Amino acid sequence: DGHFRRAIYSLGPYIANYPEQVLLACTVQGHCPRCLSPASDLDQHSAAASRCAAHTEALLQGLTLKELWDDFGIVGDIILFTTGFPRADIHELISMDLLHQIIKGMFKDHIVD
Repeated sequence: DGHFRRAIYSLGPYIANYPEQVLLACTVQGHCPRCLSPASDLDQHSAAASRCAAHTEALLQGLTLKELWDDFGIVGDIILFTTGFPRADIHELISMDLLHQIIKGMFKDHIVD
């Protein structure tokens, strides 16, 4: 009809089990895809900072792939699929699949609390 329309779009929560979250967030198996808790300290309820796409991008610019993997639990050779979306950060969007994670006991109490 020749008229221009405006659309505001946004991504909502992404519910996935742990292996899918690891793949989506480009994190290493055993690390939390939502925060920067070390893999060895997930059940200590440490006050770790949340992961965010901006922080991940900054780390990608300054560190080697080995440092990213070992120190931060980031897979550096994969690009986050939400990189091109405005107002979309996969670390904030992923939501826990409690049914599978509680049964498997993947994160002990880290995700539940």
